[in-house]
Amino acid sequence: MMRPDVLVGPSPWVVDQFGDKVASELWTRVPEALSTAIDREVNTHPAMTQTSERMLANPRWPLPYEELVLFLGTLPGAQIVSIPRSVYQLVVINGHLVVPWCYGQSARMSMRDAEVGRSFGRLARELLRRFGPAWRRSRAEVPLPLDVVDEREVAKVCSAIVQAEPDPHIVIAGYACAPNLGLVRACLGEIESTDNGMIFWSHLDDLPLPPPVIPRPRRLVFP
Repeated sequence: MMRPDVLVGPSPWVVDQFGDKVASELWTRVPEALSTAIDREVNTHPAMTQTSERMLANPRWPLPYEELVLFLGTLPGAQIVSIPRSVYQLVVINGHLVVPWCYGQSARMSMRDAEVGRSFGRLARELLRRFGPAWRRSRAEVPLPLDVVDEREVAKVCSAIVQAEPDPHIVIAGYACAPNLGLVRACLGEIESTDNGMIFWSHLDDLPLPPPVIPRPRRLVFP
């Protein structure tokens, strides 16, 4: 059942950011993409709940990036940012870079209640530092272990984004999920910062959850 706080159609903010033609599609395709990624992972390891839990919360988990590209990459104004043999693939729509983020496991928790930046991976942090509002390290930002390979991939992706779409706005496609429940909440939000560099949600929408589906094998087709 849809929560009463979820709008049936796209919010005025989404329409303003992405335009009328894209907003309605984006409103439903983002949660569909996230739900498909989660279902694919869970069905790959149906009897390994702990393994699935770790993967769903891993910021380097590639399926959300892949599914967002597949679901959104055909929309008007979409540009796919892809690096050969990289785990990261992203999509820019009308100047907005959509970045997935698993912020929790409970439907009771909104992304607005999550500590911004706490569980961001290296890519999300670097994208915000380069293309988002000015922000500084806070207590919520957990230090990441040194990963030279990941750092190289992140640098390549950021370089490709500059070439594809200079200075994109960052939009976070946040979600809460659990292996036994699938996608339980999906959000779309934008981050701003205060004068002293503290980041906060300047806008956030709860998105409608899609009906359960049986995931099919997916294959990316690069331009």
